[in-house]
Parts: sequence; structure tokens; C-alpha cells
Amino acid sequence: MKKRKLLIIYYHEVVEQGCGYSYQKIEKDKFEEQMKYLSENGYQTLFFSELSKSLPEKAVIVSFDDGLKSVYDNAFSIMKKYRIKGNVYLPTAYIGNDEHFMDWNMVRDLCDSGVFEMQAHTHNHTDIRTYSVEDMLNEVNTSAEILDKELGFDPSAFCIPFGMYDRKSILKLRKINKYKYILGSYYGRIPENRLSTNVLPRIGISNDDSIEKFVDKIEGKYDWKGILQRIRLLLCNCKRERITEYKY
Repeated sequence: MKKRKLLIIYYHEVVEQGCGYSYQKIEKDKFEEQMKYLSENGYQTLFFSELSKSLPEKAVIVSFDDGLKSVYDNAFSIMKKYRIKGNVYLPTAYIGNDEHFMDWNMVRDLCDSGVFEMQAHTHNHTDIRTYSVEDMLNEVNTSAEILDKELGFDPSAFCIPFGMYDRKSILKLRKINKYKYILGSYYGRIPENRLSTNVLPRIGISNDDSIEKFVDKIEGKYDWKGILQRIRLLLCNCKRERITEYKY
């Protein structure tokens, strides 16, 4: 029998037409069109906490980076309408401390609805390649302690800020042995027997994507780009380029 694979897609902001401030955003109408497509074409949306079970056919994780307020204001009602499960990667230092991000009451509303699940994204949203062993431990522990205090939840997935990592940073992260799933940012999908072994691919969706391009992305027609993206990351690491500022 053919092994099933998991697709992970991600967004940042879901905005009113012509609004928004982050570098990656999508207007509400386009977002709704995409969620409707998933719902009407047999895609099974999942939480990360459900990945210990066998994957259903057409398994997809719909996710959001950073916990921006527009997820609560604009994406939430659309997800409920189409019964789509969502996953949000929270940089805990920003939640309730920046007007562009959700506060903890909003996050709890999402969790209590049964529509959303929260996952880890460091505390300060910084380049993990710059971390010492102690820095990595502090970021992981601080994030975990806050998520436990505010939500009573222990995340199983960790989304790497900016999608930037190298071998050393992944070894430091795995040594802590906190997360089952570690997510990068490159095209591809994951066989169900390799979900916890590799840095997992995620496919970004933006406002420039027509519904036709969205369908091509989720059907794997752009997965060849994943090789190029990983080569670019390797070259960046060879040059020792690092991200020093978080521009959401």
C-alpha cells in the first residue's frame, strides 16, 4: 500500500483588503476561498497532537506563524465555518505585549473553541543559529513554562524562526528532547514514517497565490523548489549569514 504523506501549509496575517503590515499576508476573501477548497475537496485537517495516529488520506496541517491578532479577528470565523483545524506557532514574548499580536485571552478563546491548537516558536523569535547551548535551553524552557502557565499545554511541535537553521542548532535543539516535530520552511511533504526524524517542510501561502496556484502548491507541483531552498540555506550557512532583527 502506498505510504500516505502529510502536507503543512502556513500563513502569517489574514487581512481586510489592502490592509496589514507583515511581509506575508493574505486577504480574507482569498483565504476563505482556499479554506473552502480544502473543505470541499476531501482534505483532512489535523492538529500536531493527532500525528501519533495513522494519517488520513489528503492529510494537511493548516498553520499560522507568530500569533498575530488577525488570526483571531479574521481567520477564526472562516476556520469555524469550514470546520478547518488550525495550528499557531507562538513566540511567547510577544503575546499580550505587542498590539499586533494576540493576547492570552484571545489565544485561550482559540484553544477552547476546539478549532485551534498552539505550538512553540521560541520565546523571543530570534535566529536559533546564534544560540549557545544555554541560550537554546533558556528559549525552549521559557516558552514551555509560559505555555504551561497560560494554557496548561505542552507543545509537541517547534517551528524554527525564519526557517533558518544549521546542523549545530538542530543538534542543540534535539539534545533538549522537548519536541517531537521540528519544522523548517521549504517546499515538500512528509511520509508518515518520517514525521519525527527530519526537519519538516512547510509551504508558505501568500496573497499573490491565485486559487489555481494554491491548488498547484497543495498538490505538490512546486515541491521541486524545496531542493533549491535547501541549497540556498546551505550557502547562507557557509557565509555565516545571520538574521539580527525580527521584522514581522
